[in-house]
Amino acid sequence: MTPDEESPGSDAPAPPPAEPANTSSPLRRLGRWLSGGPESERVGSELVVAGGADGPLVPGWEIAVAGLRRAAGWTRRAARATAGWVGRRRGTGRGQALLAALAALLVAVPTGLTIGLVELARDHGGDGVPGASDPRVLRLGVMAPLSGDLGNIGIAVRDAVTLAVDDANKTDAIPGWKVELVAKDDLSRPDGGAAAAEAFADDSSLIGVVGPLSSTVARVALPVLDAAGVPVVSPSNSSPDLTAQDASASTRKRPYSRYFRLSGTDALQAKTGADYAVDTLRRSRILVIDGGPSYGESLAERFTRDATADGAEVVASYQVDGDAAPAVEVQSVADGIQTLNPDLIYTTTGYLFASALRKRMAAAEVSVPLLGTDAMLSARYLDSAGDTAEGDLATDLAVPISRLPAAGAFAAEFLNRWGPVLGGPEQPATPDKEPDSSATPSAGTDGSAPEGPPAASSAARQPGPDGGAPAASEPPTLTAQRAEMIPALAAYAYDSARALLRAAAVVLPGRLAVDDGARAAIAAQVGRGSFAGVTGQVSFDAFGDRRDPSSVVYAVLAGRFVPLVIDEP
Repeated sequence: MTPDEESPGSDAPAPPPAEPANTSSPLRRLGRWLSGGPESERVGSELVVAGGADGPLVPGWEIAVAGLRRAAGWTRRAARATAGWVGRRRGTGRGQALLAALAALLVAVPTGLTIGLVELARDHGGDGVPGASDPRVLRLGVMAPLSGDLGNIGIAVRDAVTLAVDDANKTDAIPGWKVELVAKDDLSRPDGGAAAAEAFADDSSLIGVVGPLSSTVARVALPVLDAAGVPVVSPSNSSPDLTAQDASASTRKRPYSRYFRLSGTDALQAKTGADYAVDTLRRSRILVIDGGPSYGESLAERFTRDATADGAEVVASYQVDGDAAPAVEVQSVADGIQTLNPDLIYTTTGYLFASALRKRMAAAEVSVPLLGTDAMLSARYLDSAGDTAEGDLATDLAVPISRLPAAGAFAAEFLNRWGPVLGGPEQPATPDKEPDSSATPSAGTDGSAPEGPPAASSAARQPGPDGGAPAASEPPTLTAQRAEMIPALAAYAYDSARALLRAAAVVLPGRLAVDDGARAAIAAQVGRGSFAGVTGQVSFDAFGDRRDPSSVVYAVLAGRFVPLVIDEP
Protein backbone atom coordinates (compact mmCIF):
# COMPACT_ATOMS: atom_id res chain seq x y z
CA MET A 1 0.00 0.00 0.00
CA THR A 2 1.40 3.27 -1.05
CA PRO A 3 1.49 6.14 1.42
CA ASP A 4 -1.16 8.17 -0.44
CA GLU A 5 -3.70 5.25 -0.53
CA GLU A 6 -6.15 4.34 2.27
CA SER A 7 -7.84 1.14 3.47
CA PRO A 8 -11.32 0.51 2.04
CA GLY A 9 -14.09 1.56 4.37
CA SER A 10 -11.92 3.83 6.53
CA ASP A 11 -12.42 7.64 6.82
CA ALA A 12 -9.04 8.20 8.47
CA PRO A 13 -6.39 9.51 6.12
CA ALA A 14 -3.08 7.85 5.81
CA PRO A 15 -0.19 9.44 7.73
CA PRO A 16 1.46 12.35 5.87
CA PRO A 17 4.51 11.40 3.87
CA ALA A 18 7.80 11.59 5.74
CA GLU A 19 10.18 14.35 4.76
CA PRO A 20 13.43 13.28 3.19
CA ALA A 21 16.37 13.94 5.44
CA ASN A 22 17.81 16.60 3.18
CA THR A 23 14.58 18.46 2.26
CA SER A 24 11.55 20.10 3.85
CA SER A 25 8.04 20.81 2.69
CA PRO A 26 7.46 23.82 0.42
CA LEU A 27 5.35 25.51 3.09
CA ARG A 28 8.09 25.15 5.69
CA ARG A 29 10.69 26.41 3.25
CA LEU A 30 8.45 29.42 2.51
CA GLY A 31 8.11 30.12 6.20
CA ARG A 32 11.85 29.95 6.74
CA TRP A 33 12.48 32.28 3.80
CA LEU A 34 9.95 34.88 4.93
CA SER A 35 11.29 34.81 8.49
CA GLY A 36 14.88 35.33 7.39
CA GLY A 37 15.97 31.77 8.20
CA PRO A 38 18.89 29.83 6.74
CA GLU A 39 17.21 29.33 3.37
CA SER A 40 16.36 33.02 2.88
CA GLU A 41 18.48 35.10 0.57
CA ARG A 42 18.70 38.73 -0.59
CA VAL A 43 17.59 39.30 -4.12
CA GLY A 44 18.94 42.82 -4.36
CA SER A 45 21.67 44.74 -2.63
CA GLU A 46 19.48 47.73 -1.91
CA LEU A 47 15.86 48.14 -0.94
CA VAL A 48 14.01 51.06 -2.47
CA VAL A 49 10.23 51.11 -2.25
CA ALA A 50 9.50 54.42 -4.00
CA GLY A 51 10.07 55.66 -7.50
CA GLY A 52 9.51 59.00 -9.13
CA ALA A 53 7.46 59.48 -12.25
CA ASP A 54 9.31 58.23 -15.30
CA GLY A 55 11.96 56.79 -12.97
CA PRO A 56 13.79 53.48 -13.59
CA LEU A 57 12.83 50.11 -12.10
CA VAL A 58 14.14 50.13 -8.56
CA PRO A 59 15.72 47.26 -6.58
CA GLY A 60 12.74 46.98 -4.21
CA TRP A 61 10.53 45.91 -7.12
CA GLU A 62 13.13 43.39 -8.20
CA ILE A 63 12.97 41.86 -4.74
CA ALA A 64 9.18 41.73 -4.90
CA VAL A 65 9.12 40.16 -8.37
CA ALA A 66 11.68 37.50 -7.47
CA GLY A 67 9.86 36.69 -4.23
CA LEU A 68 6.50 36.37 -5.94
CA ARG A 69 7.95 34.04 -8.54
CA ARG A 70 9.47 31.81 -5.85
CA ALA A 71 6.24 31.77 -3.83
CA ALA A 72 4.24 30.90 -6.95
CA GLY A 73 6.53 27.96 -7.71
CA TRP A 74 6.27 26.58 -4.20
CA THR A 75 2.50 26.99 -4.26
CA ARG A 76 2.21 25.07 -7.55
CA ARG A 77 4.30 22.18 -6.26
CA ALA A 78 2.33 22.00 -3.01
CA ALA A 79 -0.93 22.11 -4.95
CA ARG A 80 0.10 19.23 -7.25
CA ALA A 81 1.20 17.11 -4.28
CA THR A 82 -2.08 17.51 -2.39
CA ALA A 83 -4.70 18.24 -5.07
CA GLY A 84 -5.68 14.60 -5.63
CA TRP A 85 -5.70 13.71 -1.96
CA VAL A 86 -7.77 16.78 -0.96
CA GLY A 87 -10.13 16.32 -3.88
CA ARG A 88 -10.97 12.79 -2.87
CA ARG A 89 -11.78 13.93 0.64
CA ARG A 90 -13.59 17.19 0.02
CA GLY A 91 -16.79 15.62 1.33
CA THR A 92 -15.31 14.91 4.74
CA GLY A 93 -14.88 17.37 7.59
CA ARG A 94 -11.12 17.08 7.50
CA GLY A 95 -11.10 17.57 3.74
CA GLN A 96 -13.14 20.76 4.03
CA ALA A 97 -10.79 22.04 6.70
CA LEU A 98 -7.83 21.36 4.43
CA LEU A 99 -9.53 23.23 1.57
CA ALA A 100 -10.09 26.23 3.85
CA ALA A 101 -6.46 26.11 4.96
CA LEU A 102 -5.27 26.04 1.34
CA ALA A 103 -7.42 29.08 0.52
CA ALA A 104 -6.03 30.91 3.55
CA LEU A 105 -2.52 30.07 2.38
CA LEU A 106 -3.18 31.66 -1.00
CA VAL A 107 -4.28 34.84 0.76
CA ALA A 108 -1.40 34.79 3.24
CA VAL A 109 1.43 34.46 0.72
CA PRO A 110 1.37 38.11 -0.42
CA THR A 111 1.06 39.28 3.19
CA GLY A 112 3.97 37.10 4.23
CA LEU A 113 6.00 38.41 1.32
CA THR A 114 5.31 41.99 2.42
CA ILE A 115 6.48 41.17 5.96
CA GLY A 116 9.58 39.59 4.49
CA LEU A 117 10.31 42.75 2.48
CA VAL A 118 9.99 44.89 5.61
CA GLU A 119 12.38 42.58 7.47
CA LEU A 120 14.78 42.74 4.55
CA ALA A 121 14.67 46.56 4.67
CA ARG A 122 15.55 46.42 8.36
CA ASP A 123 18.47 44.16 7.57
CA HIS A 124 19.70 46.96 5.26
CA GLY A 125 19.77 49.35 8.22
CA GLY A 126 16.48 51.12 7.42
CA ASP A 127 13.01 50.87 8.86
CA GLY A 128 11.17 49.77 5.77
CA VAL A 129 10.22 53.23 4.49
CA PRO A 130 11.72 55.46 1.80
CA GLY A 131 14.52 57.70 2.99
CA ALA A 132 15.33 55.57 6.03
CA SER A 133 18.82 54.68 4.78
CA ASP A 134 21.63 57.15 4.20
CA PRO A 135 20.50 59.92 1.81
CA ARG A 136 21.84 60.22 -1.68
CA VAL A 137 23.91 63.27 -2.56
CA LEU A 138 23.06 65.92 -5.12
CA ARG A 139 25.15 68.98 -5.88
CA LEU A 140 24.24 72.60 -6.54
CA GLY A 141 26.79 74.71 -8.40
CA VAL A 142 27.72 78.37 -8.05
CA MET A 143 29.57 80.17 -10.84
CA ALA A 144 30.79 83.62 -9.82
CA PRO A 145 33.95 85.72 -9.53
CA LEU A 146 35.49 84.57 -6.25
CA SER A 147 38.66 86.64 -6.68
CA GLY A 148 39.74 89.93 -8.20
CA ASP A 149 37.88 93.25 -8.17
CA LEU A 150 34.47 91.58 -7.96
CA GLY A 151 35.53 88.90 -5.51
CA ASN A 152 33.61 90.44 -2.62
CA ILE A 153 30.38 90.29 -4.62
CA GLY A 154 31.03 86.76 -5.86
CA ILE A 155 31.84 85.48 -2.39
CA ALA A 156 28.67 87.09 -1.03
CA VAL A 157 26.73 85.29 -3.76
CA ARG A 158 28.35 81.97 -2.81
CA ASP A 159 27.62 82.57 0.88
CA ALA A 160 23.98 83.35 0.15
CA VAL A 161 23.59 80.11 -1.79
CA THR A 162 25.24 78.30 1.13
CA LEU A 163 22.45 79.57 3.38
CA ALA A 164 19.83 78.18 0.99
CA VAL A 165 21.60 74.80 0.83
CA ASP A 166 21.98 74.57 4.60
CA ASP A 167 18.32 75.40 5.09
CA ALA A 168 17.29 72.70 2.60
CA ASN A 169 19.37 70.10 4.47
CA LYS A 170 18.15 71.14 7.92
CA THR A 171 14.50 70.90 6.91
CA ASP A 172 14.91 67.75 4.80
CA ALA A 173 13.38 69.69 1.93
CA ILE A 174 14.33 66.98 -0.58
CA PRO A 175 13.46 63.67 1.13
CA GLY A 176 16.15 61.04 0.70
CA TRP A 177 18.72 63.52 -0.59
CA LYS A 178 21.49 65.65 0.88
CA VAL A 179 22.57 68.81 -0.93
CA GLU A 180 26.22 69.72 -1.39
CA LEU A 181 27.47 73.08 -2.70
CA VAL A 182 30.28 73.32 -5.24
CA ALA A 183 31.57 76.76 -6.27
CA LYS A 184 33.73 77.66 -9.27
CA ASP A 185 35.61 80.93 -9.76
CA ASP A 186 34.79 82.26 -13.24
CA LEU A 187 37.16 85.22 -12.72
CA SER A 188 34.47 87.39 -14.38
CA ARG A 189 36.21 86.49 -17.67
CA PRO A 190 35.20 84.31 -20.62
CA ASP A 191 38.11 81.91 -20.11
CA GLY A 192 37.22 81.45 -16.45
CA GLY A 193 33.58 80.91 -17.35
CA ALA A 194 34.48 78.32 -19.97
CA ALA A 195 36.59 76.35 -17.50
CA ALA A 196 33.89 76.48 -14.83
CA ALA A 197 31.20 75.40 -17.29
CA GLU A 198 33.24 72.42 -18.46
CA ALA A 199 33.76 71.29 -14.87
CA PHE A 200 30.05 71.57 -14.09
CA ALA A 201 29.08 69.77 -17.31
CA ASP A 202 31.11 66.74 -16.18
CA ASP A 203 29.42 66.55 -12.76
CA SER A 204 26.78 63.82 -12.99
CA SER A 205 25.26 64.66 -9.59
CA LEU A 206 24.65 68.34 -10.40
CA ILE A 207 21.03 69.55 -10.38
CA GLY A 208 21.81 73.07 -11.61
CA VAL A 209 23.98 76.17 -11.42
CA VAL A 210 23.40 79.55 -9.79
CA GLY A 211 25.17 82.14 -11.94
CA PRO A 212 27.08 83.39 -13.75
CA LEU A 213 26.80 87.05 -12.78
CA SER A 214 28.23 88.54 -15.98
CA SER A 215 26.50 88.33 -19.36
CA THR A 216 29.92 88.21 -21.02
CA VAL A 217 30.70 85.05 -19.06
CA ALA A 218 27.21 83.69 -19.69
CA ARG A 219 27.67 83.85 -23.47
CA VAL A 220 30.57 81.42 -23.15
CA ALA A 221 29.23 79.21 -20.35
CA LEU A 222 25.61 78.74 -21.40
CA PRO A 223 26.25 76.79 -24.64
CA VAL A 224 28.37 74.27 -22.66
CA LEU A 225 25.89 73.94 -19.79
CA ASP A 226 22.91 73.77 -22.14
CA ALA A 227 24.52 71.00 -24.18
CA ALA A 228 25.07 69.07 -20.95
CA GLY A 229 21.44 69.59 -19.90
CA VAL A 230 22.29 71.58 -16.76
CA PRO A 231 19.59 73.98 -15.50
CA VAL A 232 20.92 77.50 -14.88
CA VAL A 233 19.38 80.35 -12.85
CA SER A 234 21.36 83.60 -12.97
CA PRO A 235 20.76 86.35 -10.43
CA SER A 236 21.99 89.13 -12.70
CA ASN A 237 22.56 88.46 -16.42
CA SER A 238 21.19 91.49 -18.27
CA SER A 239 21.98 90.92 -21.94
CA PRO A 240 18.69 90.67 -23.89
CA ASP A 241 20.13 88.21 -26.42
CA LEU A 242 20.40 85.43 -23.81
CA THR A 243 16.64 84.98 -24.09
CA ALA A 244 16.25 86.44 -27.62
CA GLN A 245 14.32 89.41 -26.23
CA ASP A 246 14.83 91.54 -29.33
CA ALA A 247 13.28 89.01 -31.71
CA SER A 248 9.76 89.59 -32.93
CA ALA A 249 6.98 87.68 -31.23
CA SER A 250 6.40 85.56 -34.33
CA THR A 251 10.03 84.46 -34.71
CA ARG A 252 11.33 84.46 -31.14
CA LYS A 253 12.79 81.15 -30.02
CA ARG A 254 14.35 80.34 -26.69
CA PRO A 255 18.13 79.97 -27.13
CA TYR A 256 18.71 77.88 -23.98
CA SER A 257 15.81 75.74 -22.84
CA ARG A 258 17.04 75.33 -19.25
CA TYR A 259 18.21 78.90 -18.60
CA PHE A 260 16.45 81.42 -16.32
CA ARG A 261 17.35 84.80 -14.82
CA LEU A 262 16.00 86.82 -11.92
CA SER A 263 17.08 90.26 -13.12
CA GLY A 264 15.71 92.50 -15.81
CA THR A 265 17.75 93.28 -18.92
CA ASP A 266 19.65 96.15 -20.51
CA ALA A 267 16.44 97.10 -22.28
CA LEU A 268 14.79 97.83 -18.92
CA GLN A 269 17.88 99.54 -17.48
CA ALA A 270 18.29 101.83 -20.51
CA LYS A 271 14.64 102.85 -20.42
CA THR A 272 14.75 103.45 -16.67
CA GLY A 273 17.74 105.77 -17.15
CA ALA A 274 16.26 107.59 -20.14
CA ASP A 275 12.87 108.14 -18.49
CA TYR A 276 14.48 109.45 -15.30
CA ALA A 277 16.86 111.75 -17.19
CA VAL A 278 14.24 113.27 -19.48
CA ASP A 279 10.92 112.99 -17.64
CA THR A 280 12.11 113.50 -14.04
CA LEU A 281 15.33 115.55 -14.28
CA ARG A 282 14.13 117.42 -17.39
CA ARG A 283 17.45 117.05 -19.19
CA SER A 284 17.28 117.78 -22.91
CA ARG A 285 20.92 117.82 -24.13
CA ILE A 286 22.68 114.56 -23.34
CA LEU A 287 26.17 113.36 -24.21
CA VAL A 288 26.53 109.56 -24.37
CA ILE A 289 29.70 107.55 -23.61
CA ASP A 290 29.64 103.93 -24.78
CA GLY A 291 31.96 101.72 -22.73
CA GLY A 292 31.96 98.85 -25.22
CA PRO A 293 30.95 95.17 -25.06
CA SER A 294 32.17 94.57 -21.51
CA TYR A 295 29.49 96.95 -20.22
CA GLY A 296 26.57 96.07 -22.42
CA GLU A 297 26.89 96.00 -26.19
CA SER A 298 23.63 97.79 -26.83
CA LEU A 299 23.08 99.69 -23.57
CA ALA A 300 24.25 103.07 -24.89
CA GLU A 301 22.38 102.56 -28.14
CA ARG A 302 19.19 101.66 -26.30
CA PHE A 303 19.49 104.68 -24.02
CA THR A 304 20.01 106.96 -27.04
CA ARG A 305 16.90 105.57 -28.70
CA ASP A 306 14.75 105.84 -25.56
CA ALA A 307 15.96 109.32 -24.59
CA THR A 308 15.34 110.58 -28.13
CA ALA A 309 11.86 109.07 -28.07
CA ASP A 310 11.24 110.93 -24.78
CA GLY A 311 12.15 114.21 -26.49
CA ALA A 312 15.83 114.74 -25.60
CA GLU A 313 18.69 115.48 -28.00
CA VAL A 314 21.83 113.33 -27.91
CA VAL A 315 24.49 115.90 -28.81
CA ALA A 316 27.35 113.40 -29.22
CA SER A 317 28.27 109.77 -28.64
CA TYR A 318 31.79 108.61 -27.75
CA GLN A 319 33.03 105.03 -28.06
CA VAL A 320 35.75 104.34 -25.45
CA ASP A 321 37.54 101.43 -23.86
CA GLY A 322 35.52 101.15 -20.67
CA ASP A 323 38.07 98.83 -19.08
CA ALA A 324 41.34 100.65 -19.64
CA ALA A 325 40.85 103.90 -21.50
CA PRO A 326 44.12 105.84 -21.84
CA ALA A 327 44.41 109.30 -20.33
CA VAL A 328 44.31 110.90 -23.77
CA GLU A 329 40.90 109.32 -24.42
CA VAL A 330 39.57 110.59 -21.11
CA GLN A 331 40.82 114.08 -21.92
CA SER A 332 39.24 113.95 -25.38
CA VAL A 333 35.82 113.27 -23.88
CA ALA A 334 36.33 115.98 -21.25
CA ASP A 335 37.19 118.48 -23.99
CA GLY A 336 34.04 117.50 -25.90
CA ILE A 337 31.92 118.08 -22.83
CA GLN A 338 33.30 121.60 -22.47
CA THR A 339 32.68 122.33 -26.14
CA LEU A 340 29.18 120.86 -26.44
CA ASN A 341 27.91 121.96 -23.02
CA PRO A 342 25.44 119.08 -22.37
CA ASP A 343 23.19 119.15 -19.32
CA LEU A 344 23.72 115.42 -18.58
CA ILE A 345 26.36 112.81 -19.38
CA TYR A 346 25.25 109.21 -19.74
CA THR A 347 28.03 106.64 -19.44
CA THR A 348 28.02 102.84 -19.65
CA THR A 349 31.68 102.59 -18.58
CA GLY A 350 32.99 101.15 -15.36
CA TYR A 351 34.08 103.10 -12.32
CA LEU A 352 37.69 103.62 -13.54
CA PHE A 353 36.79 105.68 -16.61
CA ALA A 354 33.88 107.42 -14.88
CA SER A 355 35.97 108.54 -11.89
CA ALA A 356 38.84 109.68 -14.12
CA LEU A 357 36.41 111.72 -16.22
CA ARG A 358 34.71 113.16 -13.15
CA LYS A 359 38.05 114.42 -11.78
CA ARG A 360 38.97 115.98 -15.15
CA MET A 361 35.61 117.74 -15.22
CA ALA A 362 36.08 118.98 -11.66
CA ALA A 363 39.50 120.36 -12.56
CA ALA A 364 37.89 122.25 -15.46
CA GLU A 365 35.07 123.40 -13.13
CA VAL A 366 32.42 121.55 -15.14
CA SER A 367 29.62 120.39 -12.85
CA VAL A 368 27.40 118.45 -15.26
CA PRO A 369 26.03 115.32 -13.52
CA LEU A 370 26.96 111.83 -14.67
CA LEU A 371 24.29 109.17 -15.07
CA GLY A 372 25.91 105.74 -15.09
CA THR A 373 24.79 102.13 -14.94
CA ASP A 374 25.46 99.27 -12.54
CA ALA A 375 29.03 99.20 -13.94
CA MET A 376 29.64 102.54 -12.19
CA LEU A 377 27.70 101.54 -9.08
CA SER A 378 30.72 100.73 -6.96
CA ALA A 379 32.21 101.99 -3.73
CA ARG A 380 35.46 102.28 -5.66
CA TYR A 381 33.89 105.05 -7.71
CA LEU A 382 33.09 106.91 -4.52
CA ASP A 383 36.59 106.50 -3.14
CA SER A 384 38.25 107.46 -6.41
CA ALA A 385 36.07 110.43 -7.36
CA GLY A 386 35.70 111.68 -3.80
CA ASP A 387 33.60 114.77 -3.18
CA THR A 388 33.41 115.49 -6.92
CA ALA A 389 30.96 112.56 -7.29
CA GLU A 390 28.27 114.24 -5.19
CA GLY A 391 25.00 114.33 -7.13
CA ASP A 392 26.00 111.74 -9.74
CA LEU A 393 23.48 109.04 -10.60
CA ALA A 394 23.42 105.37 -11.55
CA THR A 395 20.82 102.80 -12.50
CA ASP A 396 20.67 99.15 -11.46
CA LEU A 397 18.41 96.12 -11.84
CA ALA A 398 18.77 94.76 -8.29
CA VAL A 399 16.82 96.30 -5.42
CA PRO A 400 19.02 96.87 -2.34
CA ILE A 401 18.35 94.52 0.53
CA SER A 402 17.44 97.40 2.84
CA ARG A 403 14.46 98.06 0.54
CA LEU A 404 13.23 94.47 0.21
CA PRO A 405 10.33 94.00 2.67
CA ALA A 406 10.70 90.21 2.79
CA ALA A 407 14.50 90.12 3.17
CA GLY A 408 14.77 90.83 6.91
CA ALA A 409 15.25 87.23 8.04
CA PHE A 410 17.67 86.55 5.21
CA ALA A 411 19.73 89.65 6.02
CA ALA A 412 19.86 88.77 9.72
CA GLU A 413 20.96 85.21 8.99
CA PHE A 414 23.55 86.36 6.45
CA LEU A 415 25.07 88.91 8.81
CA ASN A 416 25.05 86.48 11.73
CA ARG A 417 26.83 83.83 9.66
CA TRP A 418 29.14 85.86 7.42
CA GLY A 419 29.20 89.43 8.70
CA PRO A 420 29.06 92.62 6.58
CA VAL A 421 30.56 92.71 3.09
CA LEU A 422 32.93 95.62 2.65
CA GLY A 423 32.90 97.43 -0.66
CA GLY A 424 29.18 97.17 -1.42
CA PRO A 425 27.67 99.88 -3.64
CA GLU A 426 25.79 101.60 -0.82
CA GLN A 427 28.79 102.12 1.45
CA PRO A 428 32.44 103.08 1.04
CA ALA A 429 34.99 100.43 0.22
CA THR A 430 37.45 101.35 2.95
CA PRO A 431 36.68 99.63 6.27
CA ASP A 432 37.34 102.74 8.37
CA LYS A 433 34.31 104.50 6.87
CA GLU A 434 30.91 103.80 8.37
CA PRO A 435 27.62 104.14 6.49
CA ASP A 436 26.02 107.54 7.04
CA SER A 437 22.37 106.72 7.64
CA SER A 438 21.38 110.37 7.39
CA ALA A 439 22.28 110.41 3.70
CA THR A 440 19.22 108.58 2.45
CA PRO A 441 16.85 111.10 0.86
CA SER A 442 13.13 111.24 0.49
CA ALA A 443 12.17 111.52 -3.15
CA GLY A 444 9.86 114.33 -4.13
CA THR A 445 6.27 113.69 -5.07
CA ASP A 446 7.28 113.60 -8.73
CA GLY A 447 10.12 111.14 -8.05
CA SER A 448 12.82 113.78 -8.39
CA ALA A 449 15.88 114.01 -6.21
CA PRO A 450 15.38 116.23 -3.18
CA GLU A 451 17.01 119.59 -2.85
CA GLY A 452 18.71 120.76 0.32
CA PRO A 453 20.02 118.50 3.08
CA PRO A 454 19.28 114.78 2.84
CA ALA A 455 16.23 113.55 4.67
CA ALA A 456 15.92 110.59 7.02
CA SER A 457 17.06 107.16 6.00
CA SER A 458 14.90 104.42 4.53
CA ALA A 459 14.67 102.85 7.97
CA ALA A 460 13.29 106.07 9.44
CA ARG A 461 10.62 106.18 6.76
CA GLN A 462 9.24 102.73 7.54
CA PRO A 463 5.61 102.80 8.80
CA GLY A 464 5.16 103.19 12.52
CA PRO A 465 3.30 100.76 14.79
CA ASP A 466 -0.06 102.22 13.80
CA GLY A 467 0.74 102.00 10.08
CA GLY A 468 1.28 105.74 9.73
CA ALA A 469 4.46 107.62 8.90
CA PRO A 470 6.88 107.87 11.83
CA ALA A 471 8.11 111.13 13.22
CA ALA A 472 10.96 112.69 11.26
CA SER A 473 13.22 112.44 14.29
CA GLU A 474 12.80 108.66 14.63
CA PRO A 475 16.29 107.12 14.39
CA PRO A 476 17.09 104.52 11.72
CA THR A 477 17.17 100.91 12.86
CA LEU A 478 20.40 99.00 13.08
CA THR A 479 18.92 96.27 10.87
CA ALA A 480 18.37 98.63 7.93
CA GLN A 481 21.86 100.08 8.25
CA ARG A 482 23.49 96.68 8.45
CA ALA A 483 21.39 95.30 5.60
CA GLU A 484 23.08 97.86 3.39
CA MET A 485 26.34 96.04 4.10
CA ILE A 486 25.15 93.06 2.03
CA PRO A 487 25.33 93.27 -1.79
CA ALA A 488 21.89 93.17 -3.36
CA LEU A 489 22.95 90.29 -5.60
CA ALA A 490 23.26 88.07 -2.53
CA ALA A 491 19.48 88.15 -2.10
CA TYR A 492 18.95 87.42 -5.80
CA ALA A 493 21.41 84.51 -5.61
CA TYR A 494 19.55 83.15 -2.58
CA ASP A 495 16.28 83.16 -4.51
CA SER A 496 18.02 81.63 -7.55
CA ALA A 497 19.19 78.73 -5.39
CA ARG A 498 15.74 78.35 -3.86
CA ALA A 499 14.17 78.12 -7.31
CA LEU A 500 16.40 75.14 -8.15
CA LEU A 501 16.08 73.48 -4.74
CA ARG A 502 12.29 73.82 -4.66
CA ALA A 503 12.10 72.23 -8.11
CA ALA A 504 14.39 69.39 -7.00
CA ALA A 505 12.15 68.79 -3.98
CA VAL A 506 9.29 68.03 -6.38
CA VAL A 507 11.27 65.91 -8.82
CA LEU A 508 13.91 63.91 -6.92
CA PRO A 509 12.19 62.06 -4.02
CA GLY A 510 12.07 58.37 -4.96
CA ARG A 511 14.61 58.67 -7.77
CA LEU A 512 17.88 56.80 -7.65
CA ALA A 513 20.10 59.29 -9.48
CA VAL A 514 20.37 62.76 -10.96
CA ASP A 515 20.23 61.94 -14.65
CA ASP A 516 19.22 64.00 -17.66
CA GLY A 517 15.58 63.07 -17.16
CA ALA A 518 15.73 64.43 -13.62
CA ARG A 519 17.46 67.63 -14.74
CA ALA A 520 14.91 68.13 -17.51
CA ALA A 521 12.10 67.73 -14.99
CA ILE A 522 13.82 70.17 -12.60
CA ALA A 523 14.14 72.80 -15.35
CA ALA A 524 10.49 72.34 -16.28
CA GLN A 525 9.47 72.71 -12.62
CA VAL A 526 11.53 75.91 -12.28
CA GLY A 527 9.72 77.30 -15.30
CA ARG A 528 6.26 76.51 -14.02
CA GLY A 529 6.94 77.28 -10.36
CA SER A 530 6.13 80.46 -8.45
CA PHE A 531 7.03 81.36 -4.88
CA ALA A 532 7.39 84.35 -2.57
CA GLY A 533 11.12 85.02 -2.46
CA VAL A 534 13.13 87.56 -0.50
CA THR A 535 13.36 89.63 -3.73
CA GLY A 536 9.62 89.45 -4.37
CA GLN A 537 7.47 86.96 -6.24
CA VAL A 538 9.67 84.64 -8.28
CA SER A 539 8.25 83.25 -11.50
CA PHE A 540 9.39 83.05 -15.09
CA ASP A 541 7.87 83.43 -18.53
CA ALA A 542 8.14 80.94 -21.39
CA PHE A 543 11.60 82.25 -22.34
CA GLY A 544 13.17 82.11 -18.88
CA ASP A 545 12.86 85.83 -18.07
CA ARG A 546 11.55 86.86 -14.68
CA ARG A 547 8.04 88.23 -14.78
CA ASP A 548 7.87 91.89 -13.70
CA PRO A 549 11.54 92.62 -12.88
CA SER A 550 12.54 95.73 -10.91
CA SER A 551 14.90 98.63 -11.56
CA VAL A 552 16.50 101.26 -9.32
CA VAL A 553 17.90 104.80 -9.68
CA TYR A 554 20.68 105.75 -7.23
CA ALA A 555 22.17 109.12 -6.40
CA VAL A 556 25.48 109.90 -4.69
CA LEU A 557 24.60 111.73 -1.49
CA ALA A 558 27.04 112.35 1.39
CA GLY A 559 29.53 109.97 -0.16
CA ARG A 560 27.16 107.04 -0.65
CA PHE A 561 25.03 105.57 -3.41
CA VAL A 562 21.51 106.00 -2.12
CA PRO A 563 18.43 104.50 -3.83
CA LEU A 564 16.10 107.29 -4.95
CA VAL A 565 13.51 105.55 -7.08
CA ILE A 566 12.63 101.86 -7.06
CA ASP A 567 10.43 100.72 -9.91
CA GLU A 568 8.81 97.56 -8.57
CA PRO A 569 6.14 95.42 -10.24
